[in-house]
Amino acid sequence: MISTVLEHNSVIRPLNHLSRSGVITHEFVPCGSDCRIDPAEIARRFRKNTKLVVLNHGSNVLGVIQPLAEIGRLCRDRGISLVVDTAQTAGVVPVHVEEMCIDALAFTGHKSLLGPSGIGGLYVREGVTVRPTRFAGTGVMSAKPFQPDEYPYRLETGTINLLGVIGLLVAQEYLEERGVGQIYRHEMELFTRLHEALGAIDGVTLHGTTSLENRLPVLTFSVRGLDAAGVGTRLDVDHEIATRTGLHCAPLAHEHLGTSPKGTVRMSVGPMNRQEDIDAAIEAVTQIAGKHSG
Repeated sequence: MISTVLEHNSVIRPLNHLSRSGVITHEFVPCGSDCRIDPAEIARRFRKNTKLVVLNHGSNVLGVIQPLAEIGRLCRDRGISLVVDTAQTAGVVPVHVEEMCIDALAFTGHKSLLGPSGIGGLYVREGVTVRPTRFAGTGVMSAKPFQPDEYPYRLETGTINLLGVIGLLVAQEYLEERGVGQIYRHEMELFTRLHEALGAIDGVTLHGTTSLENRLPVLTFSVRGLDAAGVGTRLDVDHEIATRTGLHCAPLAHEHLGTSPKGTVRMSVGPMNRQEDIDAAIEAVTQIAGKHSG
């Protein structure tokens, strides 16, 4: 199996457990200076026994969108399955499973899909078989002594999170009404201002690529001489600005950046943010960096 250094622990840990159990062998492909995965680097690691490539569409640390279509075509030509994590992109960037040659796609409802936590889904291309890992009641075909082969019952056991499904449905109605493209343009307009302003603050380092192309409205930064956790606490307590600090469940990405083990501060722009929110964030980071350097 092939993956990348930009993955979330939701990919890293299952692969590591499978490897430790002797089920698979795997390797993590590094990214380039632009923080994108070179499709040629993926292809160079293809072996006769390579069965699977799994990677994210957009990094939760760096916000970089990966060239899925190119990678997908390489995998399809070799008969290798492509599994994609769209936790960061579903709801803000269009994902075309046929054009990108995606065999399975996982998404979560609580990020850009604006749904409640604890709900997500898995798309599986017709003809692709996924082996169940849990076996229990499904509410249908109860006389069968084994888990039904049909989707979705093949992969769904126990009581469905019905409230989560309803919440996700309502969120999708909002997204359709507002328009995913419009939301992305709104977020990137605000993000561009945030990115440029934070990058100009003395003592602040933006990590990863500075390009705004193939990008999500996510950035990671550090303040010279301060721990990420301390910066996050000041932003929260003194300025009422919510960020995420640490390794962001993506330790290999931070090892690649040289920001491990303490990590960085991550800021994300959402569909409900306004210009005044961005201005407040810029002023807050300016104050924190200025007080420390002073």
